[in-house]
Amino acid sequence: MTHAYAMGARPRRAVLPTLSRLAILFAAVLLAPQARADEFVNRVNAYFADVRPDRRSDPIILASLSAMEPPPAGVAKPRQAALVPASSAMWSEAAAWAQKPTQVAVLEALDQVTQETDQRRAMVFAQPYGLAELGSSPEQIKLIAAGLYTDLGDPPLLATARHLYLPRFDDMACLVNVEATRRLAAGDAAGALDVLTDWVYFARQIADREFYAEKSWAFEAMVGGIERIRDVTYQDFRGGKTLTADQLKTVIDRLQDERALLTISKIQLPRADFEGASQLIASLIAPRGRVKPELFSPTMARLASTQRPLRLFGEAARWDSVAAIHVDWYGANEALDALRSDYEYRWTHSRFDENVSQPFVVERYRSPVVRDAVAIVTRSVPDMRELFKLRLELTVELAGTRDSMGLVGFYAENRAYPLDLSAIRPRFVTELEGDPFAAPGAGGRQPPLIFFVPIRDTKDRFPPRATIPPHEISVIVADAPNVAIALRDDQFVLYSVGADGSKQWADEAQNTTDAPAGRDYLLWPPVLSIVRETLVQSGDLK
Repeated sequence: MTHAYAMGARPRRAVLPTLSRLAILFAAVLLAPQARADEFVNRVNAYFADVRPDRRSDPIILASLSAMEPPPAGVAKPRQAALVPASSAMWSEAAAWAQKPTQVAVLEALDQVTQETDQRRAMVFAQPYGLAELGSSPEQIKLIAAGLYTDLGDPPLLATARHLYLPRFDDMACLVNVEATRRLAAGDAAGALDVLTDWVYFARQIADREFYAEKSWAFEAMVGGIERIRDVTYQDFRGGKTLTADQLKTVIDRLQDERALLTISKIQLPRADFEGASQLIASLIAPRGRVKPELFSPTMARLASTQRPLRLFGEAARWDSVAAIHVDWYGANEALDALRSDYEYRWTHSRFDENVSQPFVVERYRSPVVRDAVAIVTRSVPDMRELFKLRLELTVELAGTRDSMGLVGFYAENRAYPLDLSAIRPRFVTELEGDPFAAPGAGGRQPPLIFFVPIRDTKDRFPPRATIPPHEISVIVADAPNVAIALRDDQFVLYSVGADGSKQWADEAQNTTDAPAGRDYLLWPPVLSIVRETLVQSGDLK
């Protein structure tokens, strides 16, 4: 490679008189120094380089996924698959699909890679990013042919990563949900909880990957799996009550946070997206200088069209004008450092920290003009605010699942509900966890989630000697209108104070981290269970 090409110089016009300007520019990108690009990719892949082959879950899971059949239309999305009951008209097709050998092999692979509970020996999804590191064995070639890898393009750019296995993971989520329903319908509620807990453990492995797209998928998958665990527990509790206290305790122990594999506090911010921005700065801006227009436009066009390749040529002209206003090397690095430092500080500090209450640095770039002025950074580093919401949601879902399963276990042993949530300790939980939405009180401790039994514990809400009515809860969800449930003293309620931090008896529930004032975060009865019952009763889920 010549020095001229290494510096991004254009080929002489006399040599290539017929090439269009865009083709020349794109050729310049292809001829950029591979060693420099590989330096950043290698740095990210080094995070997984020391994982022993016998601890890698990716070859096992991906090999099974390569042969998996797509889910039937009625259960083709994880939420759909979680909602469909065994009484549905589409159930027989879904159940038959889940029991075919190729799908059974996926479930067996999932079980195989999620049984180890010792952090030092637990399995890791350690597939390297890009084609260069995958190797050329028959097994790897099969995975590449099946599209089960991360494509970084040519030349490899972290900012253009496409994680081709994530849609297949969604197919696996559909399978897990169908299998959980199948086992529950067959009277094996414990088996349904087992496969769902396996799923949560696998998603936790993906949470240790290095891209925002992977971590956000993992958080959403864990939240979905944990909510479904409560849903299965609820369906069994309202039906045959086959789950024993010991079986519930087994699941609670697997879902422990700080003393087990889940340990949400150990999940780090994604590092590959920041490395991807650094890679672009090193490639597209002269050291301590300005943007290289001949490289900037085609590369940014490629970045903007990663998910839509046909837009590549249309994007190039737009980026020509952006190159003229883009900040220099110093400005780009300053913007990247500011974003990274802000996210990292917030990630490691309490949401009640005074500094965390300040606006995110990313909000400085809401204006398209300002955003374009540092486009190399703003178009390569995703807006990571969603990860903070997902982590908070996951934390409250986990706490609520452990506590509600402990209450069900208490009932299984005593045939009555406790007077106070603390009664589930230490039999089912070692300590009562704080409500993640509740502000810390004296001593810096957060109050626990709120538990009550309707009618028994709601007398004070009504005049003396009045007949105490069932407790009504209205639930605001995106996938079903007019969701409500009326509860008597044969059920209990467990909820978080939610986004506004105040107790509202769960009269209205909205399970989002930004719900408006007056709405609590309902954990029991599970929202998923209430939505299914509503859709079945209305005839919208047949």
